[in-house]
Amino acid sequence: MDITVAILAALALVPRPQEIRETGGTCPAAAPAPSFSRQRLFSGFDGRLCKVQPTIATDGKGTAILGFQKLLLTGSDVFYGQYLSRSVDGGRTWSEPVKQSVLEDTREGRFRVARYATVRYAFGAGRWYALGMAQLYENDKVPFQKYVGGRAYGTPIYVALDAAKGEFTGYRTLPFPFEYEMAHPFGQALECDNGEVLQPFTFRPVGAGKKSRCVTVRYAFDGEVMKIVAAGTPVVCDGLARGVGEPSLVRLNGKVYMTIRSDEAGMWCESDDGLAFSEPCAWTWTDGRRIGNRNTQQHWLECGGGLFLAYTREDRNNAHVFRNRAPIYAARFDPAGGGLVQGTEFPLVPELGARLGNFCVAGDGAGSWLVTAEWMQPVGCERYGSDNSIWLVKIK
Repeated sequence: MDITVAILAALALVPRPQEIRETGGTCPAAAPAPSFSRQRLFSGFDGRLCKVQPTIATDGKGTAILGFQKLLLTGSDVFYGQYLSRSVDGGRTWSEPVKQSVLEDTREGRFRVARYATVRYAFGAGRWYALGMAQLYENDKVPFQKYVGGRAYGTPIYVALDAAKGEFTGYRTLPFPFEYEMAHPFGQALECDNGEVLQPFTFRPVGAGKKSRCVTVRYAFDGEVMKIVAAGTPVVCDGLARGVGEPSLVRLNGKVYMTIRSDEAGMWCESDDGLAFSEPCAWTWTDGRRIGNRNTQQHWLECGGGLFLAYTREDRNNAHVFRNRAPIYAARFDPAGGGLVQGTEFPLVPELGARLGNFCVAGDGAGSWLVTAEWMQPVGCERYGSDNSIWLVKIK
């Protein structure tokens, strides 16, 4: 059976999200709930631009860098500028965010080019850097998503980062092994024992239209340049509405797991080498019922002596939130049972009317940090208590 036919058939056999119970199941023995703390940072917005898509990285020794973009509220995914803030006390206090001149918008013909990047820290090498994308806009209503004259509309970039100053210092195009209209180095990557980086991507091949795919690329990294070592086999689900995208990786008991987004459902797959993955399956509880998430991100949390998934889903109280993207939940992953243990689910970030689904997770050597922003669309979501705060959650 074709992979996407199999996925769609499987989705048809499980209950719709509104049929899913909010609690239930049992927590396995010796599976304590993680402890966590929350901070609400940089509150306030001007009604025209809002802070979105924050990213986080820490060296586990006190220094941390937090980044975010600003979004034009009258458009859809229309981004302006990249900002960075720095902490030197383990994330307790933060400097005033500074707009990064290195990633300022430029004009190329009729296009505005916006650049943004996810901050990262390589523990083995002790190096800070960032990966992101240069994206085209034509009229600031939506991103330009056409392949014109042989030109990609989304180009991956490597960004140099000076953590002592808390600023980006330069960028270059990141090599990618496939022809593409768009390629975005998205989500949680893996460090290899030899210092190489296994990086997941969302990409659209030339001629694929709006059907995205996921793939991993293994890079050698010397602190200045990333060179391709090996290209993975793309995860292709072209039978789904927009394919698959926004992957994140984690390693557990010799396996590499990928969690991915699709319009139809959050999904996951596994690999022995991090390059070739199994057919994706929809996220379910261990009894086979869908957890109720779709059309947004999920990320991995290594904490509490185990592996958890962070996600949003439909519940009984969040119909007023865009695509049910709040609160952010977490639940323990059971690879043997092939899903999440429902009795371990707990809310990480509360729902205050604004969507939280675009978020970032990074490890600190002992647990995980999660950062998200109250995305102030649609207009009026502030009446539930949101104010465009950035939430920082530390999980042990």
